Amino acid sequence: MEERIQKILAKMGIASRRKAEELILE
Repeated sequence: MEERIQKILAKMGIASRRKAEELILE
């Protein structure tokens, strides 16, 4: 279960990072 949480957090982190980058680029 811990691995699953880490994967989810990693995916969310990447998604939030992409959104932030998109906002900065725009």
